[in-house]
Amino acid sequence: MIITTSRKPTSKTRIFCKHLSRFTGKEYLTRGKTSLSLLAVPSFLVVGESNGNPASFNFFLNNECVLSIRANVSLDTEIGLAGEPVIKGDTPLAFALSKATGLRMGEGSGRVISVNDRIECIDKGKPYIILKVLEARGKGIV
Repeated sequence: MIITTSRKPTSKTRIFCKHLSRFTGKEYLTRGKTSLSLLAVPSFLVVGESNGNPASFNFFLNNECVLSIRANVSLDTEIGLAGEPVIKGDTPLAFALSKATGLRMGEGSGRVISVNDRIECIDKGKPYIILKVLEARGKGIV
């Protein structure tokens, strides 16, 4: 999976995408004016913004949007590179996020993406990125 931005993102959104890339271990790609249809990858995440802040997360599989999340974003601390995180939660959103990202469900990792009414990226017990979910749509989400 590739992480990229909408066109002409603010520096805040680009920095957020780099942090998300470090946490997930997924590649960040500067999009520029490249059309989404020209991205030669089977899955990617497009981070959009509202009022200059990261606010929407659209997950694509085979050029079809399979999951769309609107959220308020909070970034707490700096983080380095590490292993791939696991997704923890038993909500439809947790299962849809696992399917859209290719990350496995379960335990046993120092990095966890906890999914309930919020999505928290936790590194060694400390929150790193917190998304307060405002809306989620997609296949498998009711």
